[in-house]
Amino acid sequence: MSEPTPAVSQRRHPYLPGLWLAAGFLGLASLAFLLRPLGVTSNTVTEAAAKVRLEKLAKLRQEQEKLADSYGWIDKSKGVGHIPISKAMDLIVPQLRSAPPRPAYAITTIQLSAISAAGYPLYPELPPVDPNAIATAIKADGGGAALPVNAPTNPAKKP
Repeated sequence: MSEPTPAVSQRRHPYLPGLWLAAGFLGLASLAFLLRPLGVTSNTVTEAAAKVRLEKLAKLRQEQEKLADSYGWIDKSKGVGHIPISKAMDLIVPQLRSAPPRPAYAITTIQLSAISAAGYPLYPELPPVDPNAIATAIKADGGGAALPVNAPTNPAKKP
């Protein structure tokens, strides 16, 4: 079996780990101090990185503008190409103006039976309501009322 490590106060040199830590910190600080006259500072590092980023961004914008204003093939074997944006707008806008408005995606509504399909009310703090009674009240009112006259009230709210 190994012997248990002694407590810090019982060690022969209790301050030795702290001294190593301090020496390491002073060594790193002096290294940074020595490199500073050579021009390696946080400002020069960020300036150099900013120049590289700006050059890359300018190159990317130039390529995008070239693609946006030219004709070319994306995949010639499949017959997929690209055209200038202004030409594409000239082709598409008249088609969109002549077509009647329609939803961009299918509009779905929650059916009354879907709310109680799981056998548990959607909002447990409210008393359950019969979906058939709601549908009957809406049909009878012509779509104006949301609940029948004899719908249960919220028991949490008492006058």
